[in-house]
Amino acid sequence: MRYEFRVGINFMTHNKGQSIFIISAIALGVAVQIFISSLIVSLQGSLIDRILGDSAHIYIDDGNIRDKLLLVEDNPIFYGNFPVTRNKIDGFQEIINYLSNFKEISVIVPTLEGNAIYSRSGKTTPLNIRGLDLNNGDRLYNITSRVILGDSTINSENVLIGTRLAKNYELQIGDIMPLTLPTGKIESVRIAGIFDMENPSSNGNLVIMDLNKAQRIFNKKGDITHINIQIQNVFDAPNLAELFQKKYPDLEVVPWTRDGENILKALKAQTASSFVIQVVVMLATSMSIASVLLVTVLQKMKEIGILKAMGALDKSTGYFFIIQGALIGFLGSILGLFFGLGIIELYVTTTQPSFNINIEPKKLALIIFVSTLSGIISGIVPARKCMRLSPIEVIKGE
Repeated sequence: MRYEFRVGINFMTHNKGQSIFIISAIALGVAVQIFISSLIVSLQGSLIDRILGDSAHIYIDDGNIRDKLLLVEDNPIFYGNFPVTRNKIDGFQEIINYLSNFKEISVIVPTLEGNAIYSRSGKTTPLNIRGLDLNNGDRLYNITSRVILGDSTINSENVLIGTRLAKNYELQIGDIMPLTLPTGKIESVRIAGIFDMENPSSNGNLVIMDLNKAQRIFNKKGDITHINIQIQNVFDAPNLAELFQKKYPDLEVVPWTRDGENILKALKAQTASSFVIQVVVMLATSMSIASVLLVTVLQKMKEIGILKAMGALDKSTGYFFIIQGALIGFLGSILGLFFGLGIIELYVTTTQPSFNINIEPKKLALIIFVSTLSGIISGIVPARKCMRLSPIEVIKGE
């Protein structure tokens, strides 16, 4: 062990009360960082999961264009609501294969979506029909666990409807629903299950059916109209959507942020506030370490002068305080780790929040590293002051 390390420890242990106080102060600051960061990150994750957990972060559709200028022999006739439409995504399997190469994408669900009308007892409700493969679609929409009555089996006859639709029309499991399609054709389906998506729109208007059945009733055998994508980091949606749009300019690629700008701003503000709090706590911790070490320099001036007179190099005496800073920062962060975990446990026990507080080991390791580094940096100022001391003047008491 180098003598600088031994001397640094000796300086720390000489005034145990002072060292314990500053280590405890650092521990408190680290505990606050751990609690605040874990709470905000978990709250943000819970909020994202509630809002976007069961929906597509990016979706691709066939890119219908409306209000197009109608031309006859290159001569403009009039404007109107004349759709230039494919009503399907051509070569969708190749697109899915392309998307599968992106590690940022966690789920890809192709669907065929259309509209229908349901009428009963003088009431009429427009419905959104979503055809999908349930085994794949469940990974995104979490349908099976949301079925509260009946079962989630969908096939060539059975469909799933929402709780609000069932309540409004007094529908029950096994009832037959005649659906009026855009062509005027009536398609009868049987209710196999009733789901609760915790969303008024989905519960009141959404009908989920097997993909093959949807393709048949809308006369789009083998085709789909949407590719729904869920990604690991929801904040990457705009950049990925822009990339996919350039790759497939004839299609429309829509990130969730297009209609959720206010939510995005709120999430970013939440992240920024967490960062500001942690930076302020870190600065306060660093200033505390630096101030205590500066006091130590004043207290140990004669000892430092004697060491220099005995041949200790200026650089070596400076190391005393850098080592102290590192030890104080490290010990304080370790103690703060236990304080922080204790505060989280106390918070969960007393308040019983509606979301789980997740503790990320990587973030804990980062906080310990930054706190230790902060201690080292804080020791530089007193170290430089120590290095400039003249041993003769110190010993004389000047």
